[in-house]
Amino acid sequence: MYVQIITLQAPLGKIGQLRQLINDEYLPALQLRNGFRGAHLLEQVDYRDNAKLIIFWKDHASSEDTSNTGVLTGSEHSIAARIPGLRIQRQSYITNVRAEHAATTRV
Repeated sequence: MYVQIITLQAPLGKIGQLRQLINDEYLPALQLRNGFRGAHLLEQVDYRDNAKLIIFWKDHASSEDTSNTGVLTGSEHSIAARIPGLRIQRQSYITNVRAEHAATTRV
């Protein structure tokens, strides 16, 4: 699995607009891409205008194919163009170790 973490710093008071754009436009566009596995938007508790968008991909190639399409819809640039002053930083990671909660069965 391959993970992208996009750090977002919204202009003061614009986190709601950012959340709406990600929910209504950005994520639906990503869901159509091959290799997309899921995403989570984490809004920072102490600094309400900061967030991290964590995107899970099947592999590195899937992520790169999406980035290289040149299509503005479904890109971080599409969000930045709609919210002037938004700061974006993207980092990519390969997942080599993973753990999930194991369900317990009762007898």
